[in-house]
Amino acid sequence: MSTALSRLEWRLRASFCNDPILAELSDDDYFWSGHNIRGKICLGLGYAYNIPEDILLDIAASTQLLHDASLIHDDLIDEDSERRGVQTIWKKYGKAKALLIGDLLIAKAYETVGLSKEDPTLKLSWMNEISCAVNSAVSGAFTELEFNYSDEASILENYYTMSSLKTGALFALPVRCIALFTKKSIHTSCLNKILLNIAVAYQIKDDQCDFLGSEAGLQMSSDLKNGRPNIYNLYSQSKMSSAEIFNHIQDYHDSLVCQSFKLSESMPKQVRLLLDDLLIPFVALKSLASNDKEISVGLL
Repeated sequence: MSTALSRLEWRLRASFCNDPILAELSDDDYFWSGHNIRGKICLGLGYAYNIPEDILLDIAASTQLLHDASLIHDDLIDEDSERRGVQTIWKKYGKAKALLIGDLLIAKAYETVGLSKEDPTLKLSWMNEISCAVNSAVSGAFTELEFNYSDEASILENYYTMSSLKTGALFALPVRCIALFTKKSIHTSCLNKILLNIAVAYQIKDDQCDFLGSEAGLQMSSDLKNGRPNIYNLYSQSKMSSAEIFNHIQDYHDSLVCQSFKLSESMPKQVRLLLDDLLIPFVALKSLASNDKEISVGLL
């Protein structure tokens, strides 16, 4: 996979360098310092179902371009000044340019598919899946802005809906694109559910990092400042203690991971390895068992 990931980065850098606007950003660490999880998901699933690597690179590159666009727009909405330890695009280049750069990256995702050597009918279907993913991500972002805080009993249900739309859209996009290429189900429904669960688990981890300020490039309680539905802050008005809140969220997080692994049991070994070796460690929450003072940070 390391060779394929190098090819993927080369593809992405070429996409930047061949555009007169993006060329000026081709060496900006904002775009190259992430974990490339979506690319790894695409390649791992593709290898599990014997998909040619060039096809996977087309899918992975378009997915990564959409992801970068979503990050730029999220930073702009939240007015976050740092991500991954570097200045965000709007902070460095201004809000107007950041908005345009994000839009341009979405266009580049479509262009990547359009330039693929595959059958035009297949490419049209891929473009439709990109449209659906963008639609879903935008719907999730709107749900985040209009989140219902009043009903404690529905917090987890509403949180799952929001996170699976916003974060899950790009986690699951490669599954649907690969299925279109194979013209088979390839466990599509189960894989989609697995990746939506993992996406929600990742969103919980991201909320924990924001809540504790425990990751480089994140301001402590940025979600609280911006009125975003961070799952830890959502429970801050409940009657539970800080420790009970963290245990409750940990249990929910673990249930998502366990359900995902159970769904993978009937799938190729490579899918289970992708979960075991990459995704489950990636979404793991920080252990907070004995530090009551630390876990109370940010709670209202």
